[in-house]
Amino acid sequence: MTTIEKLLHVLSDGGWHSTEELVQEVGHRFSATIHVAKQRGDRFDKRRLGQQFEYRLLVNGNVPR
Repeated sequence: MTTIEKLLHVLSDGGWHSTEELVQEVGHRFSATIHVAKQRGDRFDKRRLGQQFEYRLLVNGNVPR
């Protein structure tokens, strides 16, 4: 499974996922993987929660339900 596939698999539930979780599931360079996925056309939402960031996948460019 490629790192992009791992990232999309984790984020496919539409929920928010912490940097800690993404490092564990995708790898320490998950932000580089997000960058490559964005270049492919995938869209993500990012929010700050205290000292950490959380990410979620936007489905068809929209916030998941």
